[in-house]
Amino acid sequence: MNEIIDFEQLKNKAKDTDVDKFELYMQDLYFSMAQGELNMFEFSRQIQKYMEENNISNEKLLNIQEKLMSRYGIGMDDVYGQMKDMGIDTSSLNLENNDYESMRKTMGFYDKYKSRIKMKPTTIYSIKNDINDIEIFIDEENVTLRSHEKVNLSDNELNEFLCSYKKCLKDKNLKVCICDNMYEY
Repeated sequence: MNEIIDFEQLKNKAKDTDVDKFELYMQDLYFSMAQGELNMFEFSRQIQKYMEENNISNEKLLNIQEKLMSRYGIGMDDVYGQMKDMGIDTSSLNLENNDYESMRKTMGFYDKYKSRIKMKPTTIYSIKNDINDIEIFIDEENVTLRSHEKVNLSDNELNEFLCSYKKCLKDKNLKVCICDNMYEY
């Protein structure tokens, strides 16, 4: 009786009824995609919606997917092998030894902070010349100049880049944030 009950683990355990329900839902989504009614973006949104409506965490969804795949004779080792074949680096996930802990931690992090996290693609451009050594982060009209030294705004290469990018946005005003004399720790 000295066992400690891990309620988090119980909450994220995939039951057969969860797997059955998710399997039917996925079949409907795949049918809609085959009919041309859904694209990949909408498909992902529908899965997110399903997770919210059924109070399913990322970790529980992973467990449901693993059980569903095993029903069809597909193991996680097969999936990770295919990921490697496609050039996807799985080394950071420690999956070679079937250690799913890092994946679960990552998913737990995003599950915990999902209401305030926004994932966006970011474009990064570097300038290293006699005047500046900076990285430029671009997110639509938001531009961040980042440097360990003082940013010199009289740099022709920097100004040419910003003007060219502004033309890409049809002369929309840019919001430039300068992070200079930056420290890393």
